[in-house]
Amino acid sequence: MSLLLLLFLLPSPSHPIPICEVGNKDSQVEVNCENKGLKAPPPNLQADTAILHLGENPLGTFSMASVVNLPHLTELFLGKSQLTSLQADAKLPRLEVLNLVHNKLRSLPELGQALPALSILDVSFNKLTSLPPNALRGLSHLHELYLRGNQTLPPELLVPTPRLRKLNLAENDLQELPSELLKGLEELDTLYLQKNRLRTIPTGFFGMLLLPYAFFHNNSWSCDCGILYFSRWLQDNPSNVYVWEEDVDIKAMTPDVKSVQCVDMNGTYVYKFSGDGCNIPGDRDNLDYDEYDEEQEVHVVNTVSSPSNVSTCGP
Repeated sequence: MSLLLLLFLLPSPSHPIPICEVGNKDSQVEVNCENKGLKAPPPNLQADTAILHLGENPLGTFSMASVVNLPHLTELFLGKSQLTSLQADAKLPRLEVLNLVHNKLRSLPELGQALPALSILDVSFNKLTSLPPNALRGLSHLHELYLRGNQTLPPELLVPTPRLRKLNLAENDLQELPSELLKGLEELDTLYLQKNRLRTIPTGFFGMLLLPYAFFHNNSWSCDCGILYFSRWLQDNPSNVYVWEEDVDIKAMTPDVKSVQCVDMNGTYVYKFSGDGCNIPGDRDNLDYDEYDEEQEVHVVNTVSSPSNVSTCGP
């Protein structure tokens, strides 16, 4: 009798015990399969899953074909999954958020055809040492790109992403920036460049951007004649420069233009570098960026709402 009772209590093979937690967020089905020892997505996920967490599993390789049976999927989180390979072998037409932080990816496939609706891409803290110039081709809806903690920056990388609003290039060991990196990014309002090895900013780099939130601290700024463009930009935009603080909302941070210091002049602030002896253009308009009186300066508020558990990645 006891044996029969035990068999009765055991789950039926046709009704396996769910290993993932299922919830609801903003009227969308959210499934959390984090840290379950998975090597692939579970085969019995709800078809109406919109938000899927697969982080902290030993996935190694992830194929988009493995979740192609989730037609409502809009957010996919794969952080800390020991990924060495990402295969864009299926189209996920509604996916807007892809989080790949803290993995071992050395390259990215072209994502445009597989993820045409992608709005936020976070590949911070991988091992990206090279990216093809067309890595982002087709991602015309991309609003936020986080490349923190990698070591790559092709000059034309951002050409396919004209709607980009947030760009995180912090901690990339960058020594220089392509002069036209931001060309065409008319909606960009946040730029993270802190904790690199930058010595200067190319003349004309900011173009006509207002750029309300910018982070430049902890670089190797060399205060010589080549930094005059950047120095003048800092003078005219002191309230746009911040120091990154972990877990602090960007809108709650305090501007600090003094955080940008000359590495070769005992902590002299870059915005105070006078350029004595340099051949300075007589007209500040030649500096190739808009100037704003402090009284007229208006900070742009980012209207992109953060999806659930999206890394603000911060830097």
